Amino acid sequence: MAADKDSDIKTVQVLDRAVKILDVVAAGSDPVNSNRIVQETGIHASTAHRLLWSLTELGFLEHTTENCWRLGLRFLEYGNRVRRALPVRTAAVDVMRSLYEKTQLTVNLSMRSADSIMYIDHVYAPKTGVRFSRQVGAVAPMHCTSGGKLFLREMTPEDLSAYIERTHLAPRTSHSLATREKLIIELDRIRERGWAEDNEELEYGIRCIGAPIRDENGRITAAVTLVSDTEIKRKPEFVDLLVKGAAQISAALASAAQPAA
Repeated sequence: MAADKDSDIKTVQVLDRAVKILDVVAAGSDPVNSNRIVQETGIHASTAHRLLWSLTELGFLEHTTENCWRLGLRFLEYGNRVRRALPVRTAAVDVMRSLYEKTQLTVNLSMRSADSIMYIDHVYAPKTGVRFSRQVGAVAPMHCTSGGKLFLREMTPEDLSAYIERTHLAPRTSHSLATREKLIIELDRIRERGWAEDNEELEYGIRCIGAPIRDENGRITAAVTLVSDTEIKRKPEFVDLLVKGAAQISAALASAAQPAA
């Protein structure tokens, strides 16, 4: 029994170290060298190298030149499987295409991931190009995005305070809501009108409006957003289309969750 327990502990330690390594590699846009991995994880160099090569053999990492590593293609395979299996994406696909056709604007679909918003799908407008379409799997601070603020407005005061404490509302641009007072005023405004906006708060020159997608229990599960380089909130018809589109996705999601008769 004692031997089994020791074996279990060692297995958990190995998994924990492997995840730490993957987190460091995933955080960088460029390949990461082994010295930095050792420094940031605190794992002994020889142990780190063994794990790096094991993860490489399994396809989770790829070894590049100059003793550097980047994420392997296995993550792309897993990511595509997860994305295809997400019920909200299935429910949203047709509505997102319809929103693009009616507005000629880029449409993003996002979900909460810890303290960030993660983009899980998009339909981008050729006129504006990929610039306004967030890469699938990309993340951004919730307080800097229209979709993220929709999740923040649903939080209890205690959870919102904890989020602010963890993130310090770090700004991305000079327009970001970097104080508690500004964020709370904005969240109150969102509650009143039912949709959110991002006015160059994540990136200069990019503005968004977002509406919530809810599950069968009325809980927010995702957000659908329209993206532009102009103040699209000045076009009430776009806001109306977005809110109605989010309601359609919510209805489809709720319907899919019902047990078959």
